[in-house]
Amino acid sequence: MKKSLLVVLLAVAMVIPAFAAKGDVSVNAKLGLGLNNSVSYYGAFDAPDDVSMDLKLNMPVSLGAEIFYGVMDNLSVGFGVSYVFDAEAKSEDPYYNSKIKAGTTNVYFAVKPEAKIESEIFSSIYAIGQIGLTMARANVKNDHFDIDESPAIDSGLYLGLGFGTIIKDVVIVEIICSSANGKIEGDLFGSSSKIDVQYTATTLNVGYKFAL
Repeated sequence: MKKSLLVVLLAVAMVIPAFAAKGDVSVNAKLGLGLNNSVSYYGAFDAPDDVSMDLKLNMPVSLGAEIFYGVMDNLSVGFGVSYVFDAEAKSEDPYYNSKIKAGTTNVYFAVKPEAKIESEIFSSIYAIGQIGLTMARANVKNDHFDIDESPAIDSGLYLGLGFGTIIKDVVIVEIICSSANGKIEGDLFGSSSKIDVQYTATTLNVGYKFAL
């Protein structure tokens, strides 16, 4: 599924520019702050024992970049990438009292319907949907067991949905709710493991729109 989705994203990336309205191309640079981020783990650790935990994270900072092509008067499509810096969980895990950090890198295709508004300040409002791949990261540290390990997490599906506004045609303010999924399989801390990982986030983004 991951390879198929990547092939589709690459194919769409090659086709979209041909349908863009003449001159209607923009690049967005964004700085984000995670408002309600969490990381969840479900599955078998040191089988047959099951793991199920949901840990709230401290507010992470993120950086993002997007390119959009206007395919209709009120519709743009494009691609983006976001890097969410690692943030530490607010509490230790309930099994071994380990300290956990987590972050993600997301690559996605985006659809953005937009409505122009008559205002001296606000230029438009929009909704945005995102689908793509995520590369999740995690670090587990436990001084009692002398563990400081960053397990390999397989890439998975990324989904995002949000809304925003553009101020004076250049300043972007938006809220994105997203879910990023991954999987840990194989040896973890000397034990056989098969764990699903989910990183959920509510992110406030502020950015700048560059018209090309």
